[in-house]
Amino acid sequence: MLKKLAIFVLVPSLLGVIITACAGPTPFIPTPTPDTTPPVISSVASSSITSSSAVIAWTTNEAADSQVEYGTTTSYGTSTTLNTALITSHTVNLTGLAASTTYHYRVKSKDAVGNLATGTDNVFITQTPTPVVAYKTYGLNFGPYTKTKLVGKIAHESGPYTKDGQNPDLGTQVSEAQIRELIGIIAPYTQWIRTFGCTNDLEVVGKIAHEYGLKIAVGAWLSKDLSANEAEIASLINIGKAGEADLLIVGSEVLLRNDLTEAQLIDYINRVKSAVPGIPVATADTYGELLSHPAVMAAGNVVLPNYYPYWEGVNVTKAVVFIHQKHKEIIAAAGGKQIIVSESGWPSAGDAKGEAVPSPENASFFFLNFVSWAQATDTSYFYFEAFDEPWKIANEGAVGAHWGVWDKNGVMKPGMKDVFDGETMPDNWSDSDIPGGPGTPEINFTYVPPYGSSDYLEGQVWHIKTSEYRVAVYIKVRGGWWTKPYWSSPLTNIHYDGGWVCDIVTGGVDEEATEIAAFLVPAGYNPPSMSGGDTLPSELDTAVAKALVTRTP
Repeated sequence: MLKKLAIFVLVPSLLGVIITACAGPTPFIPTPTPDTTPPVISSVASSSITSSSAVIAWTTNEAADSQVEYGTTTSYGTSTTLNTALITSHTVNLTGLAASTTYHYRVKSKDAVGNLATGTDNVFITQTPTPVVAYKTYGLNFGPYTKTKLVGKIAHESGPYTKDGQNPDLGTQVSEAQIRELIGIIAPYTQWIRTFGCTNDLEVVGKIAHEYGLKIAVGAWLSKDLSANEAEIASLINIGKAGEADLLIVGSEVLLRNDLTEAQLIDYINRVKSAVPGIPVATADTYGELLSHPAVMAAGNVVLPNYYPYWEGVNVTKAVVFIHQKHKEIIAAAGGKQIIVSESGWPSAGDAKGEAVPSPENASFFFLNFVSWAQATDTSYFYFEAFDEPWKIANEGAVGAHWGVWDKNGVMKPGMKDVFDGETMPDNWSDSDIPGGPGTPEINFTYVPPYGSSDYLEGQVWHIKTSEYRVAVYIKVRGGWWTKPYWSSPLTNIHYDGGWVCDIVTGGVDEEATEIAAFLVPAGYNPPSMSGGDTLPSELDTAVAKALVTRTP
């Protein structure tokens, strides 16, 4: 039997509504299937990122609410206020963020019946706020490609290999993204950057520097490898022709390393000058090498000397006095050309060299002192260097990793900010009087390393104008006399106060020397080169003054 269903029909009438009824079968009404499918999240993106905020956007395939979880780890820890509006295009603003910080985030959307969808983990990095800089350095050394540069016995290198494990000697190539990141950190603080090489995917540095509004001195690394030199020169010329350099540097400390002859180096300089006539061209080397090779200085459009008081064992309080003295010699020899100090700096950690002690305090003191001198004397410069580079420890020891104004993580070191805040130091670099005053010139030893030691020899001169004299040092080993420190560097510079330091252990069994001789000679004197002769030449008897000491095993 079919069940009967009373159906009431409303019939309008003049008297109101008449309700009638009839009977019929009961209809089938299906039970609705519940919605258990969460929204599908897509197109998740972060945008409008500043130092303290970001915008997160995403879409869903059905109307749903909006919420974002975020934090500095994948545990998140913070959620935005739930936006209950049911929409398919979602936008959430994150505010109150920390600058220069990596944030993790994930989005969440729930539909009308409560089905929740949670997105995957995403990351963005907040910007570094543009600093307020009262003074910008003239330039910073930022070399994206290097080889080993020898300063005395020490390997000295430069390049933005700031991350642990990066090492150009092992074939590491710095990505364009990393170059942009590092230049972005220093761009607010400098007018120029200077590089050391221009091949192996590093041709882009000039273009990137210009994008940041910086000028750039692009360097070509020259060595004994003539094939590699050709590649560097070709790249340097191409960069110059493309307008992606403001100064072209043909080699760095090539003469110091004896990698090329003077004639070879001058030929490279002239080739670049001819190919790119609209951009200044020169080579960079230590002040001593440039003074010894006037033809090289003459070949360049500018003069680019390196001054490193640390490597010469100068106390940090006297370092800029030392630079001031040597710089005057360069000025006198430069023939009126513009002089740009291509390298000078001080390490914040590592081993002491004579009276030169690395420390954070000394590094910041030297930075401020050097920049104060540069401003007062209207001297252009490229300070060494922008960032610490951990890989240099392998070649230079601990000191090699600590020359940066910024550490390897891009954090400015303590005390360095004083320079950028516009602070300066009063003049402490002007020449002092003749050490000891007028009198008969003298030279003596203040420290003679014991037999078997590799310490530096130290001495003092009196009653002469230090900029006009040098010291020629010889040691006697197993019956033969040898020039020190090197045949290529036979003269030792004298500090403004008369002090001098010489490395007398530079090869063989030098630590076994039984006699040490030092001669005070005019700056332009070319001392005889000794390589094992049993007596010193008689011409040394005409030295202004001399000192001799004997050591026993």
